[in-house]
Amino acid sequence: MRNLLAIALLLAACACGADEERILSIWDLPRVFPQHCMYRARLVDALRRGDIPAMESVCRAALTVLPGDATWHYNLACALAYREKPDLALEELDKAIGFGFRDADAIAKDHDFARINDLPRFKELVEKARALARQPVPGRPVPAYATAGATATLCETNLVFDFEAGVYDALLQLAPPKKPLNAMVTNFHASVARLKLPETAIVRGYLSDGTAAGNTGDLYVNRDRGHSRTVFTDFPHLTDVRFAASARPFNVDVNHPNTRFPGHAVFGNISRGITSGFFWRSMARASFTEPGLAARMDLLYRSNQFWVLPCVNDFGKPELGDIFPANAPFQFVSQGASWSDLPFMQAALSASASFLRPTKQAILRRRLMGPTLQWLLRRTQVGVKSESDYLRAGSHPAAFSSKRLNAVALVEMAHALQPADIPPAASLQMINSRTFPIRFPVPGEDYPDNLSEVLFNTSSAIGIVLRGTEGERTFLFRAQPFPEQDPHVTYTWRVVNGDAGAVKIGTPLGETFNTPERGFAQITVDRRALTGRIDVACFAKTHGTEYGAPSIISFSVVPQEKRVYRPDGRLESIDYTNPEMAYSDPAIALPRRWKDTYSYAPDGAPLGFSRSYNGKETAFFTPKGARVVERNADGTPKRAVAIVYTARQTGDKLQPLELTYTDNGEPFDVK
Repeated sequence: MRNLLAIALLLAACACGADEERILSIWDLPRVFPQHCMYRARLVDALRRGDIPAMESVCRAALTVLPGDATWHYNLACALAYREKPDLALEELDKAIGFGFRDADAIAKDHDFARINDLPRFKELVEKARALARQPVPGRPVPAYATAGATATLCETNLVFDFEAGVYDALLQLAPPKKPLNAMVTNFHASVARLKLPETAIVRGYLSDGTAAGNTGDLYVNRDRGHSRTVFTDFPHLTDVRFAASARPFNVDVNHPNTRFPGHAVFGNISRGITSGFFWRSMARASFTEPGLAARMDLLYRSNQFWVLPCVNDFGKPELGDIFPANAPFQFVSQGASWSDLPFMQAALSASASFLRPTKQAILRRRLMGPTLQWLLRRTQVGVKSESDYLRAGSHPAAFSSKRLNAVALVEMAHALQPADIPPAASLQMINSRTFPIRFPVPGEDYPDNLSEVLFNTSSAIGIVLRGTEGERTFLFRAQPFPEQDPHVTYTWRVVNGDAGAVKIGTPLGETFNTPERGFAQITVDRRALTGRIDVACFAKTHGTEYGAPSIISFSVVPQEKRVYRPDGRLESIDYTNPEMAYSDPAIALPRRWKDTYSYAPDGAPLGFSRSYNGKETAFFTPKGARVVERNADGTPKRAVAIVYTARQTGDKLQPLELTYTDNGEPFDVK
C-alpha cells in the first residue's frame, strides 16, 4: 500500500463526510497522536505479514480514534479492495476524497485498487478527486496574517497537525511592519526587569546604520502562561505568538513546545517545573525522561528554534549537584529557577537582531538558528577566549550560569559573522551493524528492570544509561553534517563533562579511512569506577569556520547502585538499596530493596547471581535472569521460571513506587 505511511493532516474544523463524521478538535490531536502511532505500527506489521483482515481491522480501529481522517479512510479503502469488497472499498475511497485525499493520479495508479480499478464507480471517483483537487476542503485551515511586531494568534483555522512528526504546523504569514526598523531603533531595550543590558547601545548602533537584520520575522513564544515573559515590545518587529483561549483547556499552550513555524526563527522559554510529587523535575530534565519529548525538541531545534528552560533544582544545589541524566543542545538550560531564563532569552534575541541580513538569511535557509545561537552563547562565555577554550571541559555544562554570560561579546561576534563563517552542526547516529555489532543488554534478563538502556536517540543528542553488568562497553557512532550539503566537514570528539579517564575515543577496529576526524568514532566507556555522567561532544567545522555547536552523547549510571567489580573486571555485586543515599531519578530506575551477588565457574563462565534482602539470600537466578526453582544434585540449576519486573505502590507518600518482580509463565528446563 503505497499511501499507508502518508502524513495525515487532520482538518481543524468540523467537516462532514458521507455519514456526517465529526472530526476531532485540533486541540485533541496531540492527545491521540500516540494511539495513531500505535495503529500505524500495527498496520505496517499487518502489511508485512500480508494479513489483509488485520489491515481492515486496524484501519477501522484507527478511525474510532481519528474519525474523518482522510488517510485512514484511504487505507481502509485499500484493505477492502484487497478483500474484494468493492462496494465498501469505493464507499471508503469516496469518504477519503471528501475529507481531502485528492491526488487523482496516485489513486488511479495505486496497485491496491487493481481489483476494482475497472469499475465505472472507481473511474468516477478518480475524476471527482481530480475535479476537487484545487478546491478547498471544508474546514481546512488557511494562513493567518499578522503584522510583524504585533501579536499573532494560533487557533483552529490556522493550524494543522502533522501525524508523522507529532507537532503542529502554523500557517502564519507576516505582513510588513507599519514602521521601518530605522524609525524604531529607540524602542530596542533588551531589558531584564526593565533594566537596560550593556549590549543595548551596541545593537542600537547596528540597527541605526542599517547593517543589522533586526528581529523582523522573528517569533517569540512563551509557554509558561506569562509567568516569565520576555517584553517583546523591547525588540522592534519581534512578533508575539499566542494560542487562542480555546486551546487552554487542552494544555497545548503550555510546557514543551509543539509547533513548527516554517520560514521563521522562533525564540521561546518555559519557566516552569514539576515541583511536587515523586517525579518532581524541571522541564529540561523532563525533555530527557518523558517518551517522545527529546525527539520533538530535536525536531524543533533543527527547524530554527531556540528554547531556554531553567534547571530549577536539577543542577547546582549543594545537596544534589548535577542530576541530569543527559546533556543536549536542543535546549539551553539556565542555572536557577523562575526568571533565570530571561537574560539568555534577551541575549539570544539581541544576537538575532545583530546578524547581518545576508548572514541571517543563510542561517534561516540552512535551518541553523538553534545551533548557531548555541555556538555563540557558549563561545562568548566569560573565560572562553579561544577555540581551544571552547572545546575544553567546563564550557558545555548541563546548565549555564548568567554570571558567565557576556552579552556584549555575543552581539559583536554575531554582527561580525559572515555567511561563509556559519559553522555546521553534527548529526549523530549510533551504528549497530554486522560489521560493528553492538550487543545491548536485554531488560529483565541482563539487568533487573523493564527500561531500555537507550534513554533517547536523536540527531543532536543521544542518552544512554549504562545498566548492563560488563566492566567495559564499546559503542560506535557516526557524525554527518547538518545541513547535509556542507562539504569537506571535519570533526573532533571531546569529553566535556565527567571522568575523561574512563573514556577512550578512537578509530573503529580495522578502519583506516573512517576515522573520528571523518565522523566515525569508537567510544569505549569503563563502567567499573564510574559514578556520574560522562558527556562526549562532537563538533563539526568546514574550511574557514570554527567548530560549531556540540552534538552530545551522554553515558549515565543509576546513582542508587553501588557496584563492586573484581580485579579481572567481572562484576562481583550490585547493591540496589542506595547505600550512599544519592538522589536517583525514578524515571531512570525505581527504588528496589535487594542486592545481587554474582558467581562464576573456575573458567570464568557466569553461573548466575543470588539475590538478598537485608543480608538474607532469598533467590538464585540464571545468567539470563530466570529464577531457579529446582537444582540438580550437584547444586547446578535444573529448572527455572522467567520473571517480569513491574512497579508497585508502597503506601509511602514520599516513595509511592518501587520495583518488584513476579514469575512469568511456567518453569522450564535449564540447559
